[in-house]
Amino acid sequence: MPEGDRDDSIPGIVREAVDDAVRLAKAEIEFAKAEAIATVKRFAVAVGLFVGAAVLALFFAIFALAAIPTALAGHLFSGWLWWLLMALVFALLAGLVGLLGLRSLRRGIGGGKELVGSVKEDVAWLKRLTKRNASDS
Repeated sequence: MPEGDRDDSIPGIVREAVDDAVRLAKAEIEFAKAEAIATVKRFAVAVGLFVGAAVLALFFAIFALAAIPTALAGHLFSGWLWWLLMALVFALLAGLVGLLGLRSLRRGIGGGKELVGSVKEDVAWLKRLTKRNASDS
């Protein structure tokens, strides 16, 4: 409210405090929505990484199982060794993508701390405001 339009009477101060509280509540709701959307996006990325790890683990199983018959066929140093190496590469990739997904998931769980801190600040502000208005009366 501009200084020239300011109403210093008690009803004016109460009206201004109510308007400020309404604006503050709306801002907190918008902040909570934005934080929830960001958290959901982080979880979606984590789930995508876990799905990628599962697909790579499936490839690992396919290549590892394909190495056994080739090895039993008597081709000791030809094809089976390369199949086994390919299976190990996919196993390493699956582990890496799984760890990335786990890290992303753990980072996403910590959401909400900013909102709690913001609400605590608002409560402290309201307490100071009410004490100041009570002492002015």
